[in-house]
Amino acid sequence: MKTQGQGSAHAKIILIGEHAVVYGHPGIAIPFKPLLVTCTATSSAEDSLDAPFFKGPLYSIPESLGFILVLVEDLKQTLSLSSLHLFIENTIPESAGLGSSAAISNAIVRAIYDLADQPLSEKVLFEKTQIAEKVMHGSPSGIDALVTASETPYYFVKGQDPTILPISLPGFLVVANSKVKGLTKLAVKNIASLYLKNMAQGHLESIGLMSLLTKEAIEKKEIDDVARLMNQAHYHLQELMVSESTVDKMVDLALREGAIGAKLTGGGLGGCMIALCDNEAIANKVMEALRPIAQDHVWKMGLS
Repeated sequence: MKTQGQGSAHAKIILIGEHAVVYGHPGIAIPFKPLLVTCTATSSAEDSLDAPFFKGPLYSIPESLGFILVLVEDLKQTLSLSSLHLFIENTIPESAGLGSSAAISNAIVRAIYDLADQPLSEKVLFEKTQIAEKVMHGSPSGIDALVTASETPYYFVKGQDPTILPISLPGFLVVANSKVKGLTKLAVKNIASLYLKNMAQGHLESIGLMSLLTKEAIEKKEIDDVARLMNQAHYHLQELMVSESTVDKMVDLALREGAIGAKLTGGGLGGCMIALCDNEAIANKVMEALRPIAQDHVWKMGLS
């Protein structure tokens, strides 16, 4: 056993397919590497955590972070370990639709397996991360657990094995946080209510079709088509009432400043938006325009 173990993971972005994936339609998720979480694990007299979101013994961790306690207990039993201290550094904003909980869990699993000096397969990493995600989200699709640990984007459909979707587009993706805390569970509940009234099916089917067409556009390297489909998807998410006024304002602002496509990303009712720009100069202009709202929570990533 080592004296300490290290693990890391990154954020994820839903490019298209939010909420429709719950109803069997496809979606596309991509790793967002500018935002990272790292974990250092060491042996300790008691289970404890030192992180931006909590410092203290794990037995007193808030219920909202209970997934960490459950995960650590499972890993200790699996690897026959005693008490652990976890030091976490995290730049992924919480409740923003960027996969923060899955990335934290991925980093913890990697760090504790590294501390135990035990091999860790991708399959086991996914399974252990899903333990925490089930505590956090109830019935997660698994895409957050997969993509926050992956180097590649994925096209996925609920109940099917995700497929790798390489993306090479001549543009940049800007991500900005509205600073309004996302409410994924409420958004899911609201759509379920509309679904029972036959008021959501058409919008969900349209988003699913756009995901399929976006996959084809990516494969053909047609960035303008990807942008157009993003814009259409945001309209349908607005009609499903899972967008939010600050997010809508940021989407409109990004488009006025030269982005060719923009939409919310993640669960909605707050959280982040994304903007597709066909060159870096425009991406920088969009970032500056969004900065007063997002403050320091605005980032970009090349897609080529």
